[in-house]
Amino acid sequence: MSQNTAILDIGSSKVICLICGDDGKDNILVQGAGIREYRGYRRGQLEDEQSLSDAIVDALSAAETEAKHRVRDISVGVPAPFMKLVCHEGRISVKNRNKRVTHKDVDELINASLDFEAPAGFELISSTPVEFVADGMPRADTPVGMSAAELGSYVSHIYVDGRFKRLVSDALLRVGLDADMYIAVPLSEGLFVIPEDERARGAVLIDTGAAHTDVCLIRNGALVDIRTIDAGGNHFTSDLCYGLGLTRPVAENVKRRYVYSLDYQDSIDTIRNPNGGVMKVEHETIQYIIEERTRELAMLISAAMREMGAEPEKGVSVYMTGGGVTLMRGSCEFMEREMGLPIQVRMPWMPRLSSPNYASAFSVMDFVMHATDEDNAGRLEGAGMRRKAIRKLRDFFKL
Repeated sequence: MSQNTAILDIGSSKVICLICGDDGKDNILVQGAGIREYRGYRRGQLEDEQSLSDAIVDALSAAETEAKHRVRDISVGVPAPFMKLVCHEGRISVKNRNKRVTHKDVDELINASLDFEAPAGFELISSTPVEFVADGMPRADTPVGMSAAELGSYVSHIYVDGRFKRLVSDALLRVGLDADMYIAVPLSEGLFVIPEDERARGAVLIDTGAAHTDVCLIRNGALVDIRTIDAGGNHFTSDLCYGLGLTRPVAENVKRRYVYSLDYQDSIDTIRNPNGGVMKVEHETIQYIIEERTRELAMLISAAMREMGAEPEKGVSVYMTGGGVTLMRGSCEFMEREMGLPIQVRMPWMPRLSSPNYASAFSVMDFVMHATDEDNAGRLEGAGMRRKAIRKLRDFFKL
């Protein structure tokens, strides 16, 4: 790994650029960070392409200035609305005389699983075996080195929207860069946030963003299903604007100060207008607006989990991250009661920016910093890597 690694995380309201190194103990050290807001996107459509381009360039420049380091290689996180997931089975006969499975066999197996028509307008960025079947016996671990005549696998293939990729590429060309890899954030974040032993039996990650909420099913080291709900933190803010006649900055402040499930009885909330004057609102009105929207979101998440076969009675672990709703005090406990299952908010500790709303950025960084680990079974597509196995994922396939 080079001394410093750079990534871009493109969220629904801001762009984050991180330049990081490690301390030799597998810990991420932030050398520079740049965070820039932009107009975002809705339902997979950018509100203003130039706004995104400028935010990418400005965030990168800010990170370089702080790190005192010129970025020469960079990888990009792809948000859920700009990716597609296709899971497909592949089977091969092991050709070695001794029938010992090799990395080449695993690569051929991945190729065999690509026997379908790729989504139009999308480009393949990663392929990850979910689990293997060797001579009819399912295995969670990578079968390299074992004896088998027949090998099969259910493989998770992730594609990036070609238009999104071109827009990011054009922005990077403004500063003389080209992205090395495009990484699906739902995959990297699931691997980063959910402990390995819980992923082995399948686990759900709920990522609440500004414009959307992603419900992701992770098994072993692969993303196996995903649903994107067009509701996030911005919708809470809009509800307060509409219901109380507030400007967006004031409504955003009211949302951030809100604490779920407190008994305020007949209390009155005083809302200060930055332009002068105050507005008095019964707290139960604010409570009704926020908690009704949260109930709706909880209902939509529960429906998405049922569609994915991740019903609570199956004992699936559920984690929540992101900045849209996750950072609101008491939101996790409120969602637990509404959904009838335990939910954990987890963000691996970082010496800086250690908050769930930065989990996606750090997950992309962690993924890239381990992209060439030797003990893996997956494959990335990227600059200088296309059409060949690069052994990139950590070994998420253990007995």
